[in-house]
Amino acid sequence: MDIFFRLFKGLVVTLVIFAVLESALRLSYHFRNSMVDYIPLPYMLKGADGPTPPWRDRLSVLTRDEVFFWRYKSNVRRKYLSIFGPSHSIDQLHSVFHGFLPSIPDSLRTGPVWGISLNSDGFRDDDFPREKSPSVFRIICLGDSWTFGQNAIEDQTYPRRLKALLKQEFPAGDFEVLNIAVQGYASYHGARLLEKFITLHPDIVVIAFAMNDFGMTGARKQWRRPANLAQKLSALLEDLELYKLLRYWWLRANWKPKSVGDYIRDMPKEISWKEQEAQRSLNDYLENYREMIDLATSQHARVILLYNELWADGPYLKALEGISKANGVPLVDSSALIAAAQRGIANELEDKLKLRPEAPRRGSVSDEVEVVFRVYAGDVSMSKAMYIVGADPKLGGLVPNKITMYDDGTHGDQRAGDKVWSYSATFPRGTKLFYVYTNGEKEGNWEGLDVQAIRTFDVVDQNDETKIYTPIESFGRIYMLGDRVHTNSDGYELIAKAVFDVLKKTDKMNGYLSARRRPASPATSVGSDIRKR
Repeated sequence: MDIFFRLFKGLVVTLVIFAVLESALRLSYHFRNSMVDYIPLPYMLKGADGPTPPWRDRLSVLTRDEVFFWRYKSNVRRKYLSIFGPSHSIDQLHSVFHGFLPSIPDSLRTGPVWGISLNSDGFRDDDFPREKSPSVFRIICLGDSWTFGQNAIEDQTYPRRLKALLKQEFPAGDFEVLNIAVQGYASYHGARLLEKFITLHPDIVVIAFAMNDFGMTGARKQWRRPANLAQKLSALLEDLELYKLLRYWWLRANWKPKSVGDYIRDMPKEISWKEQEAQRSLNDYLENYREMIDLATSQHARVILLYNELWADGPYLKALEGISKANGVPLVDSSALIAAAQRGIANELEDKLKLRPEAPRRGSVSDEVEVVFRVYAGDVSMSKAMYIVGADPKLGGLVPNKITMYDDGTHGDQRAGDKVWSYSATFPRGTKLFYVYTNGEKEGNWEGLDVQAIRTFDVVDQNDETKIYTPIESFGRIYMLGDRVHTNSDGYELIAKAVFDVLKKTDKMNGYLSARRRPASPATSVGSDIRKR
């Protein structure tokens, strides 16, 4: 009996100690997070941030869901600081992400702050009206983080700007534009969302999924599968802060951070993997879209397809083009909108600085072509010089702060002292180059980093040129991007305008506007006329 008593006593003491530690952790996290005014988003390269600290995880707006795998929490407000710009080093970004005390270096405080407010359904909008007034023209915007409005305040998201455009041009209309989007959602989630919210009786459904689908192959077959015992136990442990802290320490101890050079070197493999995964997921993608279109049209709603991605001419865009043609539904290509705007910004800067290249020189076609890289430093404080680094030996062979760029009228530089730094080298035609800019002091050290993204340039000449000037880029900025995979508020404005232009041409919209303009008679109200349509 003494043995059993001692075992029982030891178990009780262990449980008490565990409960005290668990409570202490929860209190310390609560105290820590109460000091957080906004959450910094370093936007590092994929996987570069490492395991998520448990105290930071408690600020997440996501929660588990049996159907959707994850969803947003209800009635949550958060503020975020975007750190997509120059930083001293990756280690500096790691300190922001992993540090327990919520401190941010002054050099990283210049990014925009944006907030979110989630409704009772967990979406970035006001609470959805459950009943639809006969006078209302309702638009549902289904999508992922682009529709959600990553990097933008609420009024700058494309659904809100679309609503503002409708109100401005058609003040007599009664328009509702509902933002039903969650970060990371794919077409699989879209089909489930529309099943749930088609009861809101939309007149238009805008569907925008692509950038997350390559990781969702087979999801349709998994979503109804009940969790097994191991999964249930894992979910239980996930609620314990002590377990999460121990797991974080273990992952952190075994984490081997990659350098920026590693990411540059691996970019071809990442692109190849993404292309393969996209091809694998296309059948599911097409099936999910067919399901959404069929469901919308069965309820007499019209569909607009929206390609919210930076992957120009990607397989999902080609799939959407096929869907658009087969079903007679309009398609808006955001990648083309963003690319055109990027070219416009580069051309405007080129004209402002009077650096428009002369007519291309042509000669005998050779295997190589001269490429002149150009980056505008602007107000960036210069350490010694601007540098370019890539995997190609002519770009330093992944050694940072080695290949010097010039602002002295040499090495391809067009004008000395104009803050446009240039570097010239020859490459085989058809080469795809990956590179970054640095502004550090010591060769070999990854310091003085540009943005947390890898830049690309395709050595493609249109008319057998012997020299190609790259568009003038800007240090610490990628035009029209809020981070490496999302546009910024200017891009959302372009998307809203493009959707607005398509929306005005739909028969559903024209019928609604005609009914609103028609005087109501005692026998026939506007609402009844709309219902007939």
